[in-house]
Amino acid sequence: MFRFTFLFIILSFSLFSQEKIKKCTDVKEFTNGTYIGCLDYESNANGFGTLTYNNGNVYQGNWSRNSMNGFGTMNFSNGDSYTGNWVKNAMEGAGKMLYANQGYYNGNFKNNMFHGTGEQKIVFRGQYHRLKGVFINNEFFQGRKEIFFENDDRSILNYKEGAISKTEYIAANFKETTVGSHYSNGKLKKGLKVYTQNNIITKSKFEDGISVSKTSNIENYYLIDDIIGKDQSISIPLESEENDDTMYVYLGFQTTTPIQPVRFVFDTGAEMFSIGYKLFENLKEKGLVYEDLNITVTSVGVRGEPLDNQLIKIKELTIGTYKVRNVIAAVKTLESANSSLLGVQFLKKFKEVQWSLNSNKLLFFKE
Repeated sequence: MFRFTFLFIILSFSLFSQEKIKKCTDVKEFTNGTYIGCLDYESNANGFGTLTYNNGNVYQGNWSRNSMNGFGTMNFSNGDSYTGNWVKNAMEGAGKMLYANQGYYNGNFKNNMFHGTGEQKIVFRGQYHRLKGVFINNEFFQGRKEIFFENDDRSILNYKEGAISKTEYIAANFKETTVGSHYSNGKLKKGLKVYTQNNIITKSKFEDGISVSKTSNIENYYLIDDIIGKDQSISIPLESEENDDTMYVYLGFQTTTPIQPVRFVFDTGAEMFSIGYKLFENLKEKGLVYEDLNITVTSVGVRGEPLDNQLIKIKELTIGTYKVRNVIAAVKTLESANSSLLGVQFLKKFKEVQWSLNSNKLLFFKE
């Protein structure tokens, strides 16, 4: 009994399928081409048939009263093709458009336009685009657009309600990300741009397409929460040796084995806050708490020679009664480079720093 029922189902499905795709050889001439297929009693194209257009296009599929309706395929004379649903001679519903240049659109259509969820690939010379999300009247409305370049660079644009909300450009040696409102060409109008190269991260804020501020992970900035101390300001004396104009400032470091404050040269012409090679080796030996930023920058030595510096972030150091946290410092990597300089980069950790020439001291302001 089961075998009989199973055979009956297969036979019924086969007969139904054959009836559904019944092919006819009736001929009907349209003003734009020749139709071969099924006709109804009024000689309308109805059922399955093929229309060969005078311009070289060929449609093969279902018809209803002289209109393409239901499932069908249109092969265009330029090599493109569409396979999917039709409603009154228009691509509508689910379908796939294949382009002669290997591009495609696979998704929903309405009135011959991309409309609804879908995925599109657009091929250009030297690059191709892939869009996945929601389309409205042929325009990409929401989702993700990727651009692949022949040099293996990649660009990603996120769309929200028809506008670009985020971009990423990924190359072999750098990455750039923007978040905010954008112009139609993808350029940032208002928001944040983050540029990363060789572990150096630069953040820029934009207003009306113009960068209004910039910060970097290799520089120090004033953050009130990074300065611990009850006084609004402190006064630090500048020390010097007899017959020597060099001025010094003492800094304390947070180490597992306590050490005495260390002398730094106060150098108004120095940009970096730098630690000499031997001093850093000693600080490491004593258990300095720091983070290696895996960044190397080049400075110029006293003789004009280039010097490599390893950038670190010191968790905490002291100057006077202040504890200062998250301080970026440059460590000299050359064994013979042992000068430690307190330059502008350290002073930037404070709200304000004043140098009193008459009393030979520095005033550091917390707020």
